[in-house]
Amino acid sequence: MRNCYRGQGATATGIEGAMTTKLDWAGSLGKMWADKVEAHDRLLGPLGDAGIAALGDISGKRILDIGCGAGTTSIALAKAGATVIGVDISEDLLAEARARDTDGLCTFLLCDAATTNFDEPFDLIFSRFGMMFFDDPVAAWANLRNQLVHGGKAVLVCWRAAAHNDWAVLPLQAVSSVLGDAQTKPSPSGVPGPFAWAEEHVFIDILQQSGWSLEASHIDGSLAMNDVASSNPVEEAVQFAMKVGPLGSRLKNLEPDVQQAVCDALAGEMQGRLRDGVIRFSTAGWLITALS
Repeated sequence: MRNCYRGQGATATGIEGAMTTKLDWAGSLGKMWADKVEAHDRLLGPLGDAGIAALGDISGKRILDIGCGAGTTSIALAKAGATVIGVDISEDLLAEARARDTDGLCTFLLCDAATTNFDEPFDLIFSRFGMMFFDDPVAAWANLRNQLVHGGKAVLVCWRAAAHNDWAVLPLQAVSSVLGDAQTKPSPSGVPGPFAWAEEHVFIDILQQSGWSLEASHIDGSLAMNDVASSNPVEEAVQFAMKVGPLGSRLKNLEPDVQQAVCDALAGEMQGRLRDGVIRFSTAGWLITALS
């Protein structure tokens, strides 16, 4: 197996800001995600569950989970009867995945799925927000197609445009008067990052150029920015937006008074959306099924 290691390790799982390169995920960004696993699963879980459901009966199937992160989807797939290889490029995330896999159901490998040749072919490829970060996506998906058995398929979940995702856009808009418009624009589609596949034509071109046929549909949901049992839902939602959402990398090295202004602006937005103790934002993704 080339470019793959069983050492302490994990690829990406997708929000915004600094989450754009392999170096980001292999470094501090991966550690940040490992420290906030439950919050990230709250954001990514519902759309990811829709992707898992789309796989159908996976008992006895061999599955490659790309960008497995802290192992949530890999473990779920294994509990459904599959043999799962979870791959990622973050040491910290893979360490968390192994710790969470208390029954030893999965194999977690530190490697770049874009270039790795695995020892055995897979029946299925799955990814929950972990496949939008390849530097050369056409080459990556051509390689991944070669890792499947004849007639194998991939089921992928990624974000639609930021304009359809209130969780990403509204916190940025809330602080635009503090940070300025240039610092509060969502990342564009078509370049490595959480919204790289936001526009349908982008992933259609990538997958068709690399030899896949595909179909895609919308999956929509909502995100609770705070725990329903929280005694301070506004504060919890503010912290969620600052640490899990698109603001994270944009808040580095700010003066204390600016950070406080950001917090105050976010608190106003969250307070206005508080209903029955919960602050909710819309989420919108693509569910892609690709045939090799």
